[in-house]
Amino acid sequence: MQKRGRSVAFADPFLTALEAQHVWLPSTACLSAIAEGAPEPSADDVCVSVAALPGVQHVLVDTPGRQHVVLRANGAVLQLLVQGADIAAAPVAITFLVRGLAAIAEAAAQLATLRRILSPTRQCVVTGPRWTAATLKLRDALVAVDGRAAGASYREIAVVLHGDAYVERNWKTGLKARMRRHFARGLEFSSGRYRELLR
Repeated sequence: MQKRGRSVAFADPFLTALEAQHVWLPSTACLSAIAEGAPEPSADDVCVSVAALPGVQHVLVDTPGRQHVVLRANGAVLQLLVQGADIAAAPVAITFLVRGLAAIAEAAAQLATLRRILSPTRQCVVTGPRWTAATLKLRDALVAVDGRAAGASYREIAVVLHGDAYVERNWKTGLKARMRRHFARGLEFSSGRYRELLR
């Protein structure tokens, strides 16, 4: 038996909330609902098979008979606290509860999360960094210093930053001078020990 205070953690603290797959206490972060069994299949699509919903990860039943449904999908997590008919046995009609006027905003946010979870899986679009004029100057300065340290000419560094066609069009109309300014700015950074800051 482990000493007092050294019990195994309920969830690994090094995992994110999505990876830890924890279940909250009923009083926290739960959307409450009542489930009613349907005597026959409903034509108006009111009944739903909860176990077949996308993203259902757990259906846990506590001692008083409340059913805790944990849904995880599309980067969102939601826990439903369902009372009433057995949601694992057959399709049921779900009625969501909002307890008081003050809870409307929280319930609306939880319903939006539920909608996100039940939506078809979305493809994540990875976008590059958003460069501002200032960050572009900093980037170009650091590239210029590293390029010169590697033995590249100003023109070769410009090709890395802007491409052949751009350099061909603009080399004699100010790009060469701009590359020299980038290099001078980069030397200021390097003398200011920027590499130690990046570590």
